[in-house]
Amino acid sequence: MTIADESTSPEQTSAERPASHLRSAASHLGQAREHLTSGVREARSDFSSGVSQAREHLSSGMSDAMGSGKDAAREAKAELDDKFEKLIDQGKDMFAQAEDLIRSRPWTSFGAAFAAGFLIAKLTRRN
Repeated sequence: MTIADESTSPEQTSAERPASHLRSAASHLGQAREHLTSGVREARSDFSSGVSQAREHLSSGMSDAMGSGKDAAREAKAELDDKFEKLIDQGKDMFAQAEDLIRSRPWTSFGAAFAAGFLIAKLTRRN
């Protein structure tokens, strides 16, 4: 007696044995399909949650970076405004000093301006 003969009952006919094996194989395939479907659902869920977490991290990182950039821009603008105001004040001081000098020595200032103009004209004049 062979192993196949031992696993089947003597009342099964030769036509019933393959049908029994096919039903058993179909049952195993059904279980495999259920396991595969379950695994795919879990993988989709895990992937979706991973994508959601990555999106949240990226969004918060971009928000933090933009906030830091805005803060740095505000600080730079405030510093540039201060320096610009100082330069404007220095320019006003220089004009005030030049005005005082011209008023205190008008002829000397006129002579210096004339001499400077004459030199510039000589240097820039073509032959």
